[in-house]
Amino acid sequence: MFLLVLIGVELLETVKMYLSKKTVHVEVVFTVAMIAIARKVIILDIKEVPSLTLIGIGAIIVALSAGHYLLTRKRSS
Repeated sequence: MFLLVLIGVELLETVKMYLSKKTVHVEVVFTVAMIAIARKVIILDIKEVPSLTLIGIGAIIVALSAGHYLLTRKRSS
């Protein structure tokens, strides 16, 4: 339940930023996506999910992590 509320708060912040500045901050979008996939992994029942779905979720986690790393690395330099 907490993660769902956190996703909602982050989405509201994204909408508020867009309406005030007319820009979308990619870091916020990455954060919302990572929280959503973490929530999915937490409530996942491994015994009922096909292995291909687990591989897909793993690929999404790796892609989001790499994107977030590259984004923060670019902003720091």
